Amino acid sequence: MAAAALFATTGCSSSSGSHAASTVTWMSWETTQTNTAMDAAFTAFTKTSGITMKRQEAPNADYAQKLASLIMSKKVPDFFWCSNVEEQTLAAQGLLYDWSAYAKKNQGLDMGKFSPGSLDSWYAKGKLYGIPTLANTYGVFYNKKLFDAAGLKVPAVGWTYDEMFSDAARLTGRNGAKEGMVAQWALLQSPFGLAQYAVSAGGQPLAPTATGVTHVTADPKVVEAAQRYAAAVKAGQISSPEANTLNSSSAFANGSIPMMFGGQWLAQTMVTSKPSFDWGFVPMPQVKEDVQPTETNGVCSPSTLGNPDQVWKAMSYLDTTVFNVTMRKVPVAPVAYLPGSTGYFDGLVGQGDGPRIMAASVKSELNAPKKVQTGFMETWSTKAQNVVTAVWNPAVAGKTDTAAGVARTIQQINALASGS
Repeated sequence: MAAAALFATTGCSSSSGSHAASTVTWMSWETTQTNTAMDAAFTAFTKTSGITMKRQEAPNADYAQKLASLIMSKKVPDFFWCSNVEEQTLAAQGLLYDWSAYAKKNQGLDMGKFSPGSLDSWYAKGKLYGIPTLANTYGVFYNKKLFDAAGLKVPAVGWTYDEMFSDAARLTGRNGAKEGMVAQWALLQSPFGLAQYAVSAGGQPLAPTATGVTHVTADPKVVEAAQRYAAAVKAGQISSPEANTLNSSSAFANGSIPMMFGGQWLAQTMVTSKPSFDWGFVPMPQVKEDVQPTETNGVCSPSTLGNPDQVWKAMSYLDTTVFNVTMRKVPVAPVAYLPGSTGYFDGLVGQGDGPRIMAASVKSELNAPKKVQTGFMETWSTKAQNVVTAVWNPAVAGKTDTAAGVARTIQQINALASGS
């Protein structure tokens, strides 16, 4: 408690009011290449608005600690990159500016043009404490050569879980592959990945809201999904949630993995690796209804912000124009503000057939009207992940009773959420 009080007390001042209103300072965790590209893209904004953009240097490593240090030393810039978890934590301490009034005006940014669901997790108690920027999308990379050899139709937007499990079974052992499908990212078999299955089947999400979660439930369809995964893992068809799959992207690029679940950013690994086979990327499968995950990073401002009009204009230009310019050059991630993703999609299309297929899939996923979150954002989320590792993963791996493991996970997470 003492540490939290110190953080809140010392973080309530900002350097924002110390510079001229015609200057906006900002800080990102992006690479040097991306920061340089964004600096150049902001040049046109300065010419038309008269607002000078001054980027404050910040190392990629230990960004969260650097941000906390800047807040406590009263040197935080006018807006800065922040994760959803950081935004919720800082907002709870009263350290962030509330952009709700600006959002309601629909000036600079049309709030109706954000990807469905992407704004939900940036609100806290009805107040908007951050603006989503780059989005992560998740799905399955597939090796078309191995699908053709197995006589299987390659996945496409709208494919089903029945098809995914069947394909994994048919592809196991192909080209020496240990499993037909490898989960490079934990989301697939996590409580949130299985909640996506449940909602697609007509069930309920883990929690009714994205933030302020105090109680979670597991729909019966979550148990159904967990049992399907457990059976596939035990049969050696899908990688275990306990497996170390960090090197799977290189293995996929080498042609030894038929299907790999991961995020859209891995496309650049494929482009660089230049695999000898055709590949594609499809969104997460569905049971009945198209339901996709939503996950974004964003930008936040200190509660003591002295020039909100100028900062709102700068952040709006970032989402509408700067990312269009930078992501066209290196298409790593789409933008939650859909008009700001044109450059990303153009960049992908220009990289070949695999990236072109990916562009269509990512666009479909971003526009899916129903979304589920990819993680908890409450202060107890780290402890909840420990429960997932210790209780949930063995159950989904088929090492313990699956239904009992799901129930025990939910029970222990609720104990954390209630503070008991």
